[in-house]
Amino acid sequence: MRGMADKSLEVNLECVNDYSYLYEPTPEQRENIEKITREVISKINEVIEELGLRGVIREVSVQGSFARDTWLPEDTDVDVFLLFDKSFDFEQMRKMTELISGKVAVKLGASIETRFASHPYYVIGFNRVEVEIVPAYKIEDIREMRTAVDRTPFHTSYITSSLLRKPWLKKEIRVLKVLLKRLGIYGAELEVRGFSGYLSEVLVIAYDGLVPLLEAASRWIPWKVLIPHDAPRSLIGTAPLIVLDPVDLRRNAAAAVGLEQLSKFIAFSKIFVENPEILCCMLEGKREVPDYMLDENIIILRLLSHPPLSDDALAGKLRRILDSTRNTLERNGFNVLRGLMVHARRDFFLVFQLETSVLPPLEKKIGPPVWHTNSKNFLRKWASHTPAPFIDGDRWVVISERKIRKAEEVIMNALKVYKGFEWEIMRGEESYWKIAEDEYREIKGVLAGSEIWIYCLKKYVSGHKL
Repeated sequence: MRGMADKSLEVNLECVNDYSYLYEPTPEQRENIEKITREVISKINEVIEELGLRGVIREVSVQGSFARDTWLPEDTDVDVFLLFDKSFDFEQMRKMTELISGKVAVKLGASIETRFASHPYYVIGFNRVEVEIVPAYKIEDIREMRTAVDRTPFHTSYITSSLLRKPWLKKEIRVLKVLLKRLGIYGAELEVRGFSGYLSEVLVIAYDGLVPLLEAASRWIPWKVLIPHDAPRSLIGTAPLIVLDPVDLRRNAAAAVGLEQLSKFIAFSKIFVENPEILCCMLEGKREVPDYMLDENIIILRLLSHPPLSDDALAGKLRRILDSTRNTLERNGFNVLRGLMVHARRDFFLVFQLETSVLPPLEKKIGPPVWHTNSKNFLRKWASHTPAPFIDGDRWVVISERKIRKAEEVIMNALKVYKGFEWEIMRGEESYWKIAEDEYREIKGVLAGSEIWIYCLKKYVSGHKL
């Protein structure tokens, strides 16, 4: 790989070339995607002419990783932007894009789906390829932006021109994207809170290669990372990772990256510096499924129904429900070892691994110090209680019966405030019979640590023989 920091890494990473070709689109794949894209764009232009919108839609262009030639063979989706004149009303632009997309789908005999990001876009499914039709404004200067996606053509231009100067970085970008996928931190959507494709490209270009990036990341400390290094120091601490967008210095291109996701990337990078072969293990993609039973102290919630929300909004809401429910459990005396959101097949699950799912019948309530004015209120409440309050050290204490002992009761009470959400609740051991086998395996795998990077961690760090 180009951009090697030292000869030892270069020797150790020769194996990367044995795998990297797998993530390079073949000539046949390129030709197929290009043919489909041309056909879709041809129909778009046909509909634009039929509707007399040529003066309103200034440009139809391909954007995203396909336009930048940094796409992975497994990601067969293409972004086609309809760039409207900036004098056009936003709601009209949305309606017109919906109309155009619908007519194009009919002409192609293709499926169509509405999705949401910063604003709606339309996905045409045609010959096993997803073509995303995105409305945006045609602008000449980034300061003229009216919607978040208006900057996308600037992103495409920046990445394309950078890679024209250093075309070998395309392979390294693809390897980084595969690595991030294997780490489970690829994608800026709320379900993942990871590294977007554009951010991946910007980082490899900024560090002039994947290995220099990983070496630098091994020294990163969350909330103290600022790229480029000459950016205003006042930004430090405003996000776990700050990478100023090269085309819009007002924007943090890494704003979506969560603390846990950044920490996982840093952890891998630190291991990589000591054990470079772990990168080849990650590209190989093996994993083991440990023998691990889901017991009665694991509580699983399956989402049955929810209010109408976009995928991203739903994932964000579920994360908030997860955090709130975890806090409620802990306030009620349950020690939550782990709380997870798992998306398996088309189902969402919230999973709570507890030290125990049933608490003892009695609990110790610690009151104020005997000399504190609040001790009067404590005694008013508990003086007639049996067993009676007593002094432990300098504090009043009482032993009382718990009102709620079962975690399921606490959870279901906590969930009542979320109107429109319906759940099925089950313990770990019974989930085997209630959910699909592949969903059970996914949940078990996440809890047991069957991720690819954990397999590689065992192989190269713990001395575990695999």
